[in-house]
Parts: sequence; structure tokens; C-alpha cells
Amino acid sequence: MNNEKTRQVNMEVLRIAAMMMIIMLHYLDKGGILKDIALKMGFVGNLAWIIEAFCMASVNIYVLISGYFLSESEFKVRKVVMLWIQILLYSWIITAVFAIVCKGSINFENGIYDLIPLIFPVTGGHYWFATIYILLYLVFPFLNKGIKAMDKKQHRNAVLVSVAVFSIWNTLLPFSQPLTDREGMDICWFVCLYLTAAYIRKYREDFKLNKWIYLLLYAGFSIAVFLLGKGLLFADSLTGKLGGYAENFYPYNSLFIYLSSVCLFLFATDCKKDAPKWLSKIILFASQGTFGVYLLHEHRLLRYLWPKWFKVSDFADTPLFVIHMLGTILAVFIVGILIDFIRRSITRLAVKKA
Repeated sequence: MNNEKTRQVNMEVLRIAAMMMIIMLHYLDKGGILKDIALKMGFVGNLAWIIEAFCMASVNIYVLISGYFLSESEFKVRKVVMLWIQILLYSWIITAVFAIVCKGSINFENGIYDLIPLIFPVTGGHYWFATIYILLYLVFPFLNKGIKAMDKKQHRNAVLVSVAVFSIWNTLLPFSQPLTDREGMDICWFVCLYLTAAYIRKYREDFKLNKWIYLLLYAGFSIAVFLLGKGLLFADSLTGKLGGYAENFYPYNSLFIYLSSVCLFLFATDCKKDAPKWLSKIILFASQGTFGVYLLHEHRLLRYLWPKWFKVSDFADTPLFVIHMLGTILAVFIVGILIDFIRRSITRLAVKKA
């Protein structure tokens, strides 16, 4: 297997890991495990916030992977169309199934305003990541033009300035008014990550540390997120003025989450060992369905329901918490991969007949 294929497999492993981390974030949050962070918490409470810190790199990783490959790619209208159709199918079909099963008695507290995102999932903001990702895909050819026009120093400065404005500012000066801040859930932050990934691909020689150092740095920055939050809570216990900022290190555009994401990404790009053919096929099969896993378990009618089906809250304070969490994440991931495989098969059949 040549290096390019090996690297592709490595990146797909990272993509799979990132999706499992996303499911884990939703397990903790929508399952009711993640309570408000406090100075004094039980074992599960502290563990939940530590896991949260380690998993917050997940969304950034997805964008970094996209930027890494798109920075050397050409725009394809077909990809946008297929992506849009995939989002529509998941939103419409799941909504229709619920309407049939519930016999039209789905409870919409805000009436038609709750229905609009389900009918128009991309423009209606049903899936925030999908909307911002499509926007990023629409602008990436222009970003590539700019990247190609810049020399190394200009590109590096572009990354540093965007990180300073959209990450460092919000992290170190949370009490000030940022230029834009949806905690990293916006196009400005995605562009910042895109520029970072493009720089890594173009100037890989600038990152010379051993891959295991990058993995340790990822762990170190993640733990720092948790410890800094606890530190602010301790300071608040003395001053009564800083408790509101204890979670300020957790957003996707937090400086420490950004650094942990980049380090984990660099670790993955350095993992170039050959994988057995059968394992590569499984990895590539699973990675093709990761976006479908997201669209399935984050559907508005399902996102708070599947944690109830798996009785997540019942295991919150038990010794089986970690085992249950890992089992649930694996189950959601496998079901999502299989459903997306069926979706892809039907789509291919429909395209052939057309």
C-alpha cells in the first residue's frame, strides 16, 4: 500500500474516532450526565467534564480533515447537490416515520416554527454543522485562490491572526465583546480551521515533533481545559466573581481546544503504518457513513429520544457508567453506519435507473 492510500486510511480512522467522540458529547449532554460544572463534584461528575474536554476536539477535527483534502481539490457541484440531498432525506424520512408512528400527533411547542427546520434542514438550521459545512464548501475555491497567492510567511500570519481574533480573544478576554462568537459554530471559525489544515498540508516540515509528543500534547491541552475551569471555580470561591467563566475553555474555538485538535490531527497524519487489506476495507466502509451517523442521531425528533431508549440517566451514578457509555456509543455508531449504507445503496440504484 502506498503512502497516500495509507494516509487516507489513517485520516478515515481519525474521522471515525471524531464521530464517536461527537456521539459521546451528546451522550453526556443530552443524556443528562453533564451537570453544571462545580468545584465540588462526585467521581462521575468530574469524569464527565474530563471526557467532555477530550472530546471537544471532534468537530474541529472534522473541519481540519476537510481542509486538509479540499485545499488541494477542485470544486464539484455534484458533491454539494448530493450532500444537500442526503441531509434532506434524513430530515424528511425520519420526520415522516415519526408522523406515521405517532399518527400525526408530534408535539410542536412553537407550531410551524418547529416544522420549518425539518422541511428545510439546511437553510432552516436543523443541523448547524451541516449548514456551516456546506457554506464552507461553497467558499473553499476562493480560499484556495488566496492560499495559492500567499507565500509561507503570509499564510502563517493569516492563521495566527484568525486564531488570535476568533480564538485567543474569546478565551482570554471572555468579558469583552468579541467580533463574532457562536462558540466555534460559525463560518469564521471553520475558515480559521481550514487555513490551519491547508498550512499543515503545505508546510508539513514545520511540524517536526515525534507523533507521540503530539498525542501527549493533545491529552495535556484537554486536561488543561478541565483544570483551568476548576481553577476559576476555586478563585470564584474566594472572590465570588469568576464562576461564570468556568466553562469558557470548553467551546470549539477555545484556544486550548484548538491546540488539542491540531495536535491530535498532527498525530494522525504521522501514523503511516500499513493496515491489512481487510481492516482497511472495514475502516473505509465505516468512514463513508459517519456523516449519516450524525444526521441520524442528531435529528431534532431523535436527539433527546435515543438517550432515553438506552436509559442513559439510569447509569449516571453507577460503576457501570463507563461501560454503558462505550456500549451505547458503539451501538449508535453501528446502527447509523448500517442505515447510511442502505441509504447509499438505494441512492445509487435510483441514480442508475434515472
